[in-house]
Amino acid sequence: MRLLPVVLLLAACETTAPPIVLSGKACKVTLTPTPLRLQVEDLSGRTLLASDAGRLVSSTVDHPGDLPQVTPGWDGYVANEAPWTYAHTKGVLASDAGHAALALVDGARELTLDVATTDTGFTVSTTQTAGDANEVSLGFSMPTDEHFFGLGERYASVDHRGLALYAWAEEGGVGGGESAGASDGYPMPNGPSMTYFPVPYHWSTSGYAMHANTTRRTVMHMGDEQPDAWRVSVNGTSLPLVVYTTDDPLAALDHFTADTGRPVVPSDWMWGNWRRIDRGALVDGTDEYRLMRDRKIPITTIEDALHFLPHLSFLGQTEAVSAWTTAVHAAGYKVLAYDNPYVSQSDENAAQDAAFGNAHHFFEEAPDGSPASVFFISGKLQTVSTIDLTNPDAVFWFQTLLQRTLDFGYDGWMHDFGEYVKRDSHLHDGRLGDEVHNDFPRMSAKAAWELLDEKRPGDFVFHVRSGYTGSQAFTPMVWGGDAEATFDETQGLPSVLRGGVNLGMSGVPYWGSDIAGFKCLTNDPNDKEVYFRWVEFGAVSPVMRDEDACSNPVKTKVKWKLWNDDETQALYRAMASLHTRLAPYLRSLALVAHEKGTPIMIHPVLLFPHEPEAWAVQDSYFFGPSLYAAPVVRRGITSRTVWLPPGRYLEWTEGSVHAGPGTVTVPAPLARLPMFLVADRLVPMLDAGVQSLVASADATVTEQTVSDRLDVIGAVSPTGTARFTLADGTVLSATSGAAGAPNTTATSSADALATCDACSLVDTFGQVVRVRATSAIAPTSTLVVHGLTLTATGPSARRIRWDIRLLP
Repeated sequence: MRLLPVVLLLAACETTAPPIVLSGKACKVTLTPTPLRLQVEDLSGRTLLASDAGRLVSSTVDHPGDLPQVTPGWDGYVANEAPWTYAHTKGVLASDAGHAALALVDGARELTLDVATTDTGFTVSTTQTAGDANEVSLGFSMPTDEHFFGLGERYASVDHRGLALYAWAEEGGVGGGESAGASDGYPMPNGPSMTYFPVPYHWSTSGYAMHANTTRRTVMHMGDEQPDAWRVSVNGTSLPLVVYTTDDPLAALDHFTADTGRPVVPSDWMWGNWRRIDRGALVDGTDEYRLMRDRKIPITTIEDALHFLPHLSFLGQTEAVSAWTTAVHAAGYKVLAYDNPYVSQSDENAAQDAAFGNAHHFFEEAPDGSPASVFFISGKLQTVSTIDLTNPDAVFWFQTLLQRTLDFGYDGWMHDFGEYVKRDSHLHDGRLGDEVHNDFPRMSAKAAWELLDEKRPGDFVFHVRSGYTGSQAFTPMVWGGDAEATFDETQGLPSVLRGGVNLGMSGVPYWGSDIAGFKCLTNDPNDKEVYFRWVEFGAVSPVMRDEDACSNPVKTKVKWKLWNDDETQALYRAMASLHTRLAPYLRSLALVAHEKGTPIMIHPVLLFPHEPEAWAVQDSYFFGPSLYAAPVVRRGITSRTVWLPPGRYLEWTEGSVHAGPGTVTVPAPLARLPMFLVADRLVPMLDAGVQSLVASADATVTEQTVSDRLDVIGAVSPTGTARFTLADGTVLSATSGAAGAPNTTATSSADALATCDACSLVDTFGQVVRVRATSAIAPTSTLVVHGLTLTATGPSARRIRWDIRLLP
């Protein structure tokens, strides 16, 4: 911040205390009182983080404007800051081996600085104790090779160096088209900061992660003010930071989620494909949900978006709704409705709810004490009030309103919105909206989670679009919001991929997008190419779910859909089958996410933090440890150039072998998803015939129908071992290097492989030898074939159908 005003030197007040050294289990912190400076080293003596002398703590007075927005959910905050000034040390308040506190002055302002070591790093906070400041900041020097990752679901950047990103949950923006990149104006109106789901946590390539432990609006200035410094500021008088000192970003996520809440373990059926199907929807004269089964297109979950909240859309059709949920359950589907944390003040259906909430002061209140309200579209244009979830009685009431959805037989719902708490509103617990706004989505998800976990333990799903720190502890799934139905750089397909990997780097592992987008606002085509590429990306997202809307408030637009032609159905069928079959893989990854905070979409920087090329990756990621996905996210591409991290990789479709680190180019025709098997890794998969992950009363092939078989695909090095542990504890292992050992299998034909006992077939796949072998149905089995030892050890009796590709 060297462009800011110079430090006010009040020499008579400055302390001359010597440096204070705090020694912790993970780092050493040196706090120099005069000139005020903080330096952090790891246990080897390498500097991880440091402030410039005299420039650690600063403060200002902000008289912000509130710019009216076309959409009330957009943040209209306009800063009007006085010059920032720096604080210096007045005296030492406390000092011991692991903790120090200083009294600071900044002109007439008085502040404190508190530093303490922890088992995983240290904490540092500054608080104004007297004075007129309403913003404080902590600033640090920024080496030329420092880069920043995380900060929630950001759509315009992955490496955030050079940007200023604020944390304020808001409505999604508007893109500038496929040729317009990120800028101060795109996404419109507020630029790259715009997100439903900010998380003020980032990991730095310098070897630390930092969490701004506040619900107030923060801004991360990552070199936008000057190229060799970064700082974090808060709209408040206290800024607490939690710092994890590790150069392993996955270890940092482990620490962060241990502190803020471990991701939940979702219901087993969440991993099946989801599809938006309206109640009564017909295709070619047939109920759409039945046609999906007739045409063998795998679907586990239907979303009908019937709005229970805010305006009770079920009124007048209660028998039909109950009959609908009964029918789709019989066909092997789960079904989701729609709720949000609001009650309509304008729709007559909700008049009784609104009157009750108003009478009991269960809504967020305006400064004059009346229920605060906002006008937006939730199924229809209406005025709604936000339920005050800081009031325990209002939380209970909210849960009774949500219970209506369960009473009609639904298995969960879209848990929409959450970004509309106003800055000047008054809440039951005494806080104002500016402090509650960011945390409200977490509170909303918590209320839903606690209800469903009590009423339907292990058998429900709801999904949110907004969130904040800690939301992962109550959220089975996040969807990426209202994306533009094109290849728009900041709101279309490229942006949602960034959003997914960024959210994963912020402690939130379960995510999916609106396949083919929701908004049709720009002039770019909402065509077949967009649909194909988004379906392919959806197959290698943690949750695969589509969206049939093409929303435009001015004119009617239509986008490409599943039923447009046979080729589209074939592509969707293949990708939906791939995703559904990956359920055993995804369930195991969910356990790791729950235990350690590890995402499912793993940006390569999380595994290879010291590879500079990894810092620049924006469109490929590890899908769990065994797959490396490189979906096409831009128009007109028929071959995919992708940077591969260190290691060896086998292209999924054509069997070409590649080594990293380095850039490779592979074919990517419209109906192909570029993806790679990682060397010495396994991928467990369900039988290819599975249509649903839940039981069915009809002839639908479900996971339960074929529970006695499991396919295992892998790539193994000449002397390598690949292992994978299923959610039920079964350990799968494929080891190469048993050359000369006698085979324990009989040679089989390809047609007989699916059901034979201890049989095998050796042929080729692209550039590699392919070994397929099938065990008998048993909890434990061992096969030796073509130098491979294939073992399954676990509690469940299964026929393991191995498909191992031997790398040269």
